[in-house]
Amino acid sequence: VEWRWNYFDIGLVVLSLSEMTLFAVGFNPSYMRVIRLARLVRSVRMLRILRFFSLFHNFHAMTLAIGRCRNMLLCAISVLMLITFLFSVLFLSAVSQYIAQASTDDIFVDDMKTYFGSSLMTMLTLFMTVSGGIDWWVVTRLLLEISSVYVVVFLVFIVFCVLAVLNIINAIFVHDAMETTRNDIDLRLHADKEETKNMLAKLSSVFKEMDATGTGVVSLDDFVTHFENEDLKLIFSLMGFSYTDSVQLFKKLDIDRNHTLTLHEFVMGCLRLKGRSILIDIDVLIRETQDMTRAMVLEQRQSRQRLESQVAEISELLQLNRYP
Repeated sequence: VEWRWNYFDIGLVVLSLSEMTLFAVGFNPSYMRVIRLARLVRSVRMLRILRFFSLFHNFHAMTLAIGRCRNMLLCAISVLMLITFLFSVLFLSAVSQYIAQASTDDIFVDDMKTYFGSSLMTMLTLFMTVSGGIDWWVVTRLLLEISSVYVVVFLVFIVFCVLAVLNIINAIFVHDAMETTRNDIDLRLHADKEETKNMLAKLSSVFKEMDATGTGVVSLDDFVTHFENEDLKLIFSLMGFSYTDSVQLFKKLDIDRNHTLTLHEFVMGCLRLKGRSILIDIDVLIRETQDMTRAMVLEQRQSRQRLESQVAEISELLQLNRYP
């Protein structure tokens, strides 16, 4: 994106130099004033500094989502216009036949001409009934004079547009907006920063609850006792942690292996395990496997040493028997 702005700045400089040269020779064309408007576009770059203010992140997300959903907006408008056009042809045909056969003193003819006078007006009437611009009863009362069948068709149009088309369009817009904000680096960094900030506050509160004595450290017994509490398990589950053994979790958080946890060890250890806390049990299994492997290697080494000593003793006995 930056290289495009650089080319745009170069163009503005060239245009400014051309304008100054023309003014110097006494040539002042009126269309040069239009070129000056291009300089106002450059001021849009100043809006980029708003991304550094936390209050404008929501505004940035909304404008970014609206900008990225323009293609989907055109498709939604096209689909809605197509459906409205198909139903408008049916209603326009029915109203035209009614007006042609109606008497001169029919009080509904003027209203029908107003709401169904042309194809565009019929589409506008149907769109207003869906978007809330006109009351349903106004249209339903006119269609009842023609036939109750058209009232049923009108209700089908309303139900289909309101419950199906518009909801699907809303869902697609929401999905595209979420994908857009999820793919934006600045918004993702801001969201991760806010999530980390909130998690720090929650973890600090949990540690203070476990440190009932106020010593600043939590022992293994206090840790296990508090983590058996269902409320604390629910809090950790909501933060994205899952564990099956509180003792192994304590060992995982106890970096310096002094059998106590400080606030820094607890908070930073939990943040380190965030997103991969399910791997705690796997890490425990790997550690147990490593211990078993070390034990097997040690046992084999001891067995080899015993075997070597026995072979040496047997060799000495054989030499003594050969040379008495």
